[in-house]
Amino acid sequence: MYGIRLLVVLTACLSIVLGDTRVLDQPVPFADENYRLPININPVNYNITLRPYLLESDGDRRFQFDGEVYIEVKPTETTGTISLHSKSLTYTKCEYWTKTTGTPTPQNITITAPNNVTDIWAIPLSSQLTAANSYIFHFVYVGLMEDDMHGFYRSYYTDDNNQTKWLGSTQFQTNHARRAFPSFDEPQFKATFDVTLIRHRSYNAVSNTRRISSSSANGEYYTDVFATTPTMSTYLLAFIISEFTTRTDGVFGVLSRPEFYGQTQYSFTVGPQILAKLGEYLNLSYYDLGNDKMDMAAIPDFSAGAMENWGLLTYRERSLLVDESATTLASRQSIAAVVAHEQAHMWFGDLVTCQWWSYTWLNEGFARYFQYFGTAFVETEWDLDKQFVVDQIQSVMSMDSTNATNPLSDEDTNTPADLSRMFNSISYNKGASFIRMIEHTMGSDNFQKSLQKYLADNQYKPAYPKLLLDAWQLYWPENRFNSSSEDIFNSFTTQVGYPLINVDLAQDGRSVKFSQQRFLLKDKDISNSNLAYYVPITYTTNVEKNFNDTSAKFILKPSETKEETLSQNASWIIANIQETGYYRVNYTESNWNGIRKALYESSWGGISELNRAQVVDDLFNLARSSGITYDLALGVLEYLETETNYIPWTSAFNGYNFLAIRLGTDTAHFGNYIQHLTYKVYNQLGFYELNTDRALDIYLRTKVLSWACRYGSSDCIYQAKNYFKYLDSVPKNIRSVVYCVGLREGGTSEFESLYNKFKKETVATEETLLQNSFGCVKQQALIERVFKLVISDEIRRQDKSSVLSTLYTENNENVSPVFKLVTEQHEELAEAMGSYSAVATVISNLAARFTEESQKKDLEDFTTNNKHKFGSSATTLETAVKTVEENLVWANEKLGTFRTYLASRNGAATKSAFTALTLVLLALVTLLR
Repeated sequence: MYGIRLLVVLTACLSIVLGDTRVLDQPVPFADENYRLPININPVNYNITLRPYLLESDGDRRFQFDGEVYIEVKPTETTGTISLHSKSLTYTKCEYWTKTTGTPTPQNITITAPNNVTDIWAIPLSSQLTAANSYIFHFVYVGLMEDDMHGFYRSYYTDDNNQTKWLGSTQFQTNHARRAFPSFDEPQFKATFDVTLIRHRSYNAVSNTRRISSSSANGEYYTDVFATTPTMSTYLLAFIISEFTTRTDGVFGVLSRPEFYGQTQYSFTVGPQILAKLGEYLNLSYYDLGNDKMDMAAIPDFSAGAMENWGLLTYRERSLLVDESATTLASRQSIAAVVAHEQAHMWFGDLVTCQWWSYTWLNEGFARYFQYFGTAFVETEWDLDKQFVVDQIQSVMSMDSTNATNPLSDEDTNTPADLSRMFNSISYNKGASFIRMIEHTMGSDNFQKSLQKYLADNQYKPAYPKLLLDAWQLYWPENRFNSSSEDIFNSFTTQVGYPLINVDLAQDGRSVKFSQQRFLLKDKDISNSNLAYYVPITYTTNVEKNFNDTSAKFILKPSETKEETLSQNASWIIANIQETGYYRVNYTESNWNGIRKALYESSWGGISELNRAQVVDDLFNLARSSGITYDLALGVLEYLETETNYIPWTSAFNGYNFLAIRLGTDTAHFGNYIQHLTYKVYNQLGFYELNTDRALDIYLRTKVLSWACRYGSSDCIYQAKNYFKYLDSVPKNIRSVVYCVGLREGGTSEFESLYNKFKKETVATEETLLQNSFGCVKQQALIERVFKLVISDEIRRQDKSSVLSTLYTENNENVSPVFKLVTEQHEELAEAMGSYSAVATVISNLAARFTEESQKKDLEDFTTNNKHKFGSSATTLETAVKTVEENLVWANEKLGTFRTYLASRNGAATKSAFTALTLVLLALVTLLR
């Protein structure tokens, strides 16, 4: 069994890199030195030669590779030991010598085994290395090309002739370069790389840099030599040996399997445009960074969504390829955004690299920020600045208000589990949200100049947060609270969570008081509730209605109640303009009622779209956490029956989704409620796309139709089923709705129709849409059929979790049946998904949707009987049990109010419908007379 190896080896990054003599004022502490390389030796250059065996004729050697590397190192102190990383490599030669201009005198190294937990290979030397001298270490070895999508691994696809084609590709982040060559496999140890690849004539080879020569001794095998890379970290090295074709202009290229060449046009067009715009914004062209080419490659099997290898970006096929007739606008946007994300890494991550994974947000926060605002440089019609609020800020706030969170800069990052944690929504979403808050606080022009300074000063070096703060402060104007800049920075990067700002508008409307407390979603949470922050505060009232000015009016300090005098009497106030601040807001009941009244006025009382979304999101979460009553929240939320914009509705659907999960299978009243609230927007958008539709209209149509059909709209279901009869002509942007309704309302014949379409599909984005629609089935036999697909080879390992999740997220009724399948066949599922850790995550996600004591008992029994199989992931199962307990308590305490409200609304709606029907009948009778 080839499994996904989840043990990640971490080491400290204390900042001695060749040519960088800076002293760190905040070194990362050593928590477990066994996971860390010493910092007394620095790599200068790696000269690597690899030859993979991919052909059937290679026999027993197939899916292995030969490797040879020369590593130039320079010690910073005299030492008799060198330590580096190595994993799953078998050595046949190990030697070293002093770098000289003459003939070297090699000294043999006794071959020992690396530590099988840490992957650290501590090599005792026969003679000492002297500080400041250069040495060459030479290793010859054999490695394995496994199928777990890590290291130098194998992938495959089936071509148009039904022939299986194998290829070799790489994924080294965060600690898998050691599976391809012995290395100082940590982000701080930067070096240059010279790569040589030996491949059969039927293949071609690419790497980070341009190929500078290719030669062959016998015509069967070619030796390709690539230019020296810029100085960079090991995790950014990449190479691909395949039969791919390339769409290229000689400088920028997109690689894919030959059958998909036609789907590379969009990324080939938008990629260079985004790359150029980012270079302009940062005043540093990509092609001036030390690499004169950029390739992007679509890989059939790829564990990450995409990877920022310098000059050779790699992607899942669905994250790069566009078919004009089949790819939805949402998928096209996602592809452009992922391209922008990876290209932003060329500056934030590749040129300037986080010193250690404690500071992952310095890489990923900026990449996520430019994922939206970099794409918006080119694709100007998608309102990406608005989408950022609901996609990034509001989505991460739920996690950041629980025990599960961690600080942006987390010094306690040492173990493999720590590393996994750092690649979460805190580093990505919160990092980007914090960066956006700083931009609006210091001003956009100053922000741009500060980033240019940060990159120029730290290029080719590792970085830590203080260096970013220094650049920000240099351009932070005094009149924008520069004196508080360090306090703002530290309170949001070194502390977990975020504040709830309490806003108390005086009864006479002439003054307002602001105070804060940490927002916690669970009132029984054991998190530190006393944390406080330095918070840039923005606000407006019904008098000004200025929702464009996002500059802070003041900085709210910890333990401070700040009173502001208003120029005119106000009947309501709204704080956090455009949700530029990373905080929630609560008001007095009278202020909430003032907002409710305004939202029912023409144009929603002048309250901006983003702030309507903020109001909706805050209401749901305040009610969930007991900050306000559900009666108050639901009363304000009734305004949604007038809402016709995507951003507020996205916040609303996210909020209602939590309540729908807690209702379990008891959703009859809820269904009527949703149909009533969406009546106006449903009738306005319908199923038919118009030429005048904006991107957000197209996205909102899909969401509204999905909810209306799921919760019983007879018109929605009728129209979707009619579309399903003609599968090949369903408009692309509503296919997700039509496919799902067809399976939810249908049976075996409908499933077979969709399955057969899936088997013939050649568009990556459509294939993904089809397989993720399988989970919409409701019949037990079909649920079992989809589960079998998941554990079979028909669904690639990278896609198994998403296909499986639709089985229980699309229909609440499926939660218990799927849990039964997962637990009864957990061993088979672990083999299919590559690890028990992946299965534990599935079980945890299922358990989060439990609504009954009997389900909790089943989970407890399974955990007790099987946790010994799950290793360290047993804690995931135990945490899932606690989550179920918390959810059951929450439902017992709070769900009754919501049920009562729904029943009351349903009665009123029924009565209203009866009255309307009566009036219609009376009118008809009058006419007949």
